[in-house]
Amino acid sequence: MTDSSIPKFHEKTREERLHALELFSNLSKEDIKILQSEGGINFEQANNMVENAIGTVSYPLGIATNFKINGNDYLIPMVIEEPSVIAAASKAAKITRKHGGFMMEADESYSIGQIQVVDVDVKPAISRVINASDEILSLANSKSKTLSKMGKGAK
Repeated sequence: MTDSSIPKFHEKTREERLHALELFSNLSKEDIKILQSEGGINFEQANNMVENAIGTVSYPLGIATNFKINGNDYLIPMVIEEPSVIAAASKAAKITRKHGGFMMEADESYSIGQIQVVDVDVKPAISRVINASDEILSLANSKSKTLSKMGKGAK
């Protein structure tokens, strides 16, 4: 199955939904078993994932259907406790699908770094940092040969 438009998905049994998901996403039997398990992770797993763990929380996992994005079909997993959100997303995707679906593009992502200058007169320090920006960028980029090979790094 390669079409995310699954008629009456909301009326199917859990087993029928999982089977449709299995076919669409080429999930393994082990993947399906994980989706059939109750409660997600146990406390030991949670305690290894975050600081100061005290327990776990379980929310419903549903599938929004009908999504065509950049010409490709997707089933969108959504974890939410609001009953109408998945239905609304699926309906909006169905309407949009009739007109070719969603088209999207993303700009390159950037991370922002900061320089902290302490115990100096601020105004002259600003101009010194600006004047030394090429040297600062060169020094920053010298710390990773991998990023520079990929055309990434400080800019």
